[in-house]
Amino acid sequence: MTKLPKTFSPTRSRDKVLQTLYELELSGEHLKDVLKNHSSEKSNAFYNYILKGVLDNQENIDEVIQKNLDRPIKQLDIIEKNALRIGLFELMNKELDSAIVINESIRMTKKYGSVEGYKLVNAVLDKITKAS
Repeated sequence: MTKLPKTFSPTRSRDKVLQTLYELELSGEHLKDVLKNHSSEKSNAFYNYILKGVLDNQENIDEVIQKNLDRPIKQLDIIEKNALRIGLFELMNKELDSAIVINESIRMTKKYGSVEGYKLVNAVLDKITKAS
């Protein structure tokens, strides 16, 4: 019997990227050390694409987020900040409809973030989408 290739859910992959970014920020460890905890994602192309994209473009992403915030980005909850980073990276690459990207960012924030955090994520990503 042939073993079928393992497929990865984009939703689950985004959650894993969010968890990895959270871990990186909280622990201060190097990416390779944090990735040891996520070895099951090694062959997940979507996870690797989003994670690498966010990390490689973080300075630019954070600048865009900051321009659309009413407070310093450093004051944001880690979950909200990283959900915004993931969402903005996906919006910048225009591979998915913006409504899907915004809904996924809101979903992650509701699942992992503070009670009202999703409202900020929605407002910022919506503002960025309307400006472009």
